[in-house]
Amino acid sequence: MPRHSHRTLACGLAACLVALSPAALAGTFSISPLRVDFAGSTRTAALTVRNEDSTAVVVQAEGMAWSQPDGEDTLAVSRDLLVSPAVFTLPPGAQQLVRVALRRAPDTASELSYRLIVQEVPQAAAPEFNGLRMALRLSVPVFVAPERPGAAALNWSARHDADGALTVIARNDGTTHARVQRFRVRNDAGLVVEQPSLAYVLPGAIRHWKFADSSGAGADPVAWPPVPYRLEGVTDRGAFATELLLTRD
Repeated sequence: MPRHSHRTLACGLAACLVALSPAALAGTFSISPLRVDFAGSTRTAALTVRNEDSTAVVVQAEGMAWSQPDGEDTLAVSRDLLVSPAVFTLPPGAQQLVRVALRRAPDTASELSYRLIVQEVPQAAAPEFNGLRMALRLSVPVFVAPERPGAAALNWSARHDADGALTVIARNDGTTHARVQRFRVRNDAGLVVEQPSLAYVLPGAIRHWKFADSSGAGADPVAWPPVPYRLEGVTDRGAFATELLLTRD
């Protein structure tokens, strides 16, 4: 991929599973815990990878720097995390302890964010197999707390785009991440849109959700009347509600 960076295959949950059809083949493994937190003097962590399949699987683990430029999740090669073992084979039903070590000091003021990518290394399929071979990939968030205590500070806005869509934007002006579990937008007429999936907003970053216009009015301003809009949601800090000022692109 360009610039040696990789778009995440999943953000919301800590793990992303590949859906399989009868014509697809992939290993099946799990990992726990689903998140790693480094704080204070803690510089090491351990995760367990289990092979849930009836055949052996070769697994590769790698630590990546995680950022959100322009509201998109982006991963880049980083030497900040040392992962051991980086490649291993799991027999059927077996498990492997994977150790992760932080190789740099925490930032003074802002949380550091990484992803541990654990993925299957595809092996040659049996000669009689006729189908698509897929590699399972799991993504685990890794957070390094700043030296000074911090907190997330989400600021919400919304706009009516020229194509008729509604875009909801969360800007994190705090020094640690926010985990948005779900939210919905309402007006006096009732529910407008709903976002039920988990997502992270990293410190100093933005995240946006675009909802297509379902009214059939396209970019017609009548589709989004200038009335008060209310956003209600849940983050890792609990439930919240705020008024939204709807701007136009």
